[in-house]
Amino acid sequence: MNLLTVISWLWSQPGGRVAYRAEHVNIWADMVRRNLTLPHQIACVTDMPKGIDPSVRIIGPPDDFLGIAIPSWSPERPQCFRRLALFRPDAGAIFGDRFVSMDLDCVIGDILDPLFETDADFKINASHRMPQVAYNGAMLLMTAGARPQVYHRFSIDEMLTAGLKLAGSDQAWISHVLGAGEATWGESDGVTWYGSGAPRRRVLFFPGLPKPWDRIGGDYFVTRHYRRSAADRIAA
Repeated sequence: MNLLTVISWLWSQPGGRVAYRAEHVNIWADMVRRNLTLPHQIACVTDMPKGIDPSVRIIGPPDDFLGIAIPSWSPERPQCFRRLALFRPDAGAIFGDRFVSMDLDCVIGDILDPLFETDADFKINASHRMPQVAYNGAMLLMTAGARPQVYHRFSIDEMLTAGLKLAGSDQAWISHVLGAGEATWGESDGVTWYGSGAPRRRVLFFPGLPKPWDRIGGDYFVTRHYRRSAADRIAA
C-alpha cells in the first residue's frame, strides 16, 4: 500500500473568529497517530512552523489562492481557498501521491482505517447542515491529480457567482465544479458534527463555535479524546 500523507493546515486569518495555534496541530497529529494503523506520514501545510512537533512534516504553502476571499462568506468565517492547491495537477510532488486533508478543529475517537481503506480516487465529507452545498471541506481523500478541473476552472468571476448560490469558501467552489455524485463520508461512517445529535463514533468536527478546546472538561467525548499522547499509542 502506498504511503498515505495525512495533512492539516495552519494559517493566520486577520479578523477571523478563531486563532489556531501550533498546539492544535500537535494534538491533532497525536489523535491521528493513536487511531491510524495504515502506513502514513503526518504533515502540516503552514508558514507558521514554530512550536509544531518535529515529527510533523512541514509543507510550505503553495502560493495558489492566497489572499482570495469570497464576499458572500462573512469576513470572520474561514476563507479556505488556499486548500484548492490540493487539486493541482502536480499535487503529488507537494503533498504525496495519496493524501487526506483534515481540519484541525476535530476530535478523533476511533480507528480511522475504515475511512481511508478505499479504492476511490476522491472522497469527501458530505455536507452536514447546508443543503445548498453537496460537500464539506473538513476532510477529503484524494489520489494526487484527481479532479483537476477544480483547480483549472477557478476564476474570480465564476467564484463570485458560485458564492451567491452556495455556502462556504472552498467547499462552495468544490460543490459548484463537481456537482453531486462523488463518494462521501457521513454519519453512517461515524463522521459527525458537534451539535448534530448524531452518535459520536469516529471523527467529530466542529464547524463554527465552540471549538474542541473550549469543551474540555465539559464534554466527556472531547475530554477523553482531545489530548496529546505518546506517538506510538494506537487506540484499541
